[in-house]
Amino acid sequence: MGHVDFADDSLAGAVLPAGIDGFGAGVRYWIHGDETLSQGELDKAEAALLDAKDLVAAAFVAFAAELTDARSTTSLFRDVHLEEIPEEMVCDLFDVDSREAVTDQVFLDHLLLVGVAISPTATERVLALDFAIGADKPTDQLLVAVWDRNNSVTVHHER
Repeated sequence: MGHVDFADDSLAGAVLPAGIDGFGAGVRYWIHGDETLSQGELDKAEAALLDAKDLVAAAFVAFAAELTDARSTTSLFRDVHLEEIPEEMVCDLFDVDSREAVTDQVFLDHLLLVGVAISPTATERVLALDFAIGADKPTDQLLVAVWDRNNSVTVHHER
């Protein structure tokens, strides 16, 4: 990651290096904090980025589990993309011929990591992974896997 300098800002970030398997180039990360963050806290943030593949896998486990409940955040996020946009756009986003062809697996296959936010000193929202449908043509909606200090994962829908 290199040296993180917050200067007078409470947010520092950059683009993750290209070539991380499954993410492609352009995934942004942000570290929230200020000059009071200790080196140990920054080391934890860097370690979280090194485990990005494991974190993404854990996020997908949470998303898949939520798809079994039609009222879950992940199911509602999926429904927004299938029911509230024109069929032509659905077909373009998911690379299918019809809206009906978007199964749970097709939906999950088109979720791509687009951002990572780390708040080393937070208690409620220590780490957040932002996913969008299609990195080359993302919508303005994000499905977010959030870890708290106890390593519990919750799913949020952000616009």
